[in-house]
Amino acid sequence: MVAVRVRAKPKYRLWHDLVLKFPKSERYALGQLCANRLLEILDDMLAVAGITDRLRKLDHLRAASTKLDTLRLLIRLCKDTKCISNEAYLAVESKLHETGKMLGGWMKSLS
Repeated sequence: MVAVRVRAKPKYRLWHDLVLKFPKSERYALGQLCANRLLEILDDMLAVAGITDRLRKLDHLRAASTKLDTLRLLIRLCKDTKCISNEAYLAVESKLHETGKMLGGWMKSLS
């Protein structure tokens, strides 16, 4: 078994702190939807670490990539509805961009 270092905790903590500042009407709707999507991405990436079959890995990575794209759209919606500030949006978006680059490199290495 190969040890995998996943650095998702700081990204989730950043999101968790932001959701606490959401308006109450959006905290349990849009905020929770984003948190769930973020945890689904983490789940897919952790699942990939334990799979040895290259094609199954690619399937999970593609699923994570699709979820990441959806999360980016939802985060933009949070900014547009003024649930998060522009500064917070830029901080989260830069983390998502970094994650997307790592995910893309992982996918490319398996192709």
